[in-house]
Amino acid sequence: MTPIFLPGLCDPEAAATVRRHGHSAEAAAEQAEAVFARLHDALAASGGTATDVCKLTMQIADRAYRQAIYGVLGRRLAGVFPVSTGLIVKGLADPAALFQLDAWAVSAGPHARLRRYRSTDAPYGLTRQSFVCDFCMVVVAGRRIFLRGQTGLALDGTMVGLNDPAAQARQAIENVRVLLADAGADLSHAVRLVTYVTDRAYMAPVLDVVRPAFADAPVAGTELVVKGLAAPEVLMEIDVHAVLPS
Repeated sequence: MTPIFLPGLCDPEAAATVRRHGHSAEAAAEQAEAVFARLHDALAASGGTATDVCKLTMQIADRAYRQAIYGVLGRRLAGVFPVSTGLIVKGLADPAALFQLDAWAVSAGPHARLRRYRSTDAPYGLTRQSFVCDFCMVVVAGRRIFLRGQTGLALDGTMVGLNDPAAQARQAIENVRVLLADAGADLSHAVRLVTYVTDRAYMAPVLDVVRPAFADAPVAGTELVVKGLAAPEVLMEIDVHAVLPS
């Protein structure tokens, strides 16, 4: 099994798209079509297919574009069930880009995809989404484990810690413990951690929860302040990748 990392996929004609449609959901959907076409082409060039896709990190320039972009994702990767993290960002390298995608794949799929769900059946914060996407909570690809970005949303769909980033972080860590256990792993197997918060003031209370959880097995980490996450009431999110011992 060979890992394939495809970072920063954007529409190369983003400026032309914006000239045609302005900064709009229509333009975002058109850019998303181009991005997912690039994803499929890049996978094919690497000897892979859509069934190899494990993790998507969606970077969107405005919350108003989410439904249009995820609608394209739902069609392009129907039946694949990747894990995902969705970010609202202030801007991208190309000022005309409304959407950018990082994708992780591992050859020789399909892989084990645990706790599958459809976006219309799962809450995002306090609301449900109208777009239709096939997702899961955990992808196990050989020794590699990819988790959906975890927040204050408990695994039963309950939103924990409204207006309390530390409480949301505690719930996110508990979710990670449970999901890693589903894959036969624990926090000591984590190799990569990204912590997102929606306000710089939340970083310290969130890290005061997150860092001790990994104290016994330190992990390479990155911390970022983003414009928004899946829903306005979601104040933080953590991404965890893990590797099982050989």
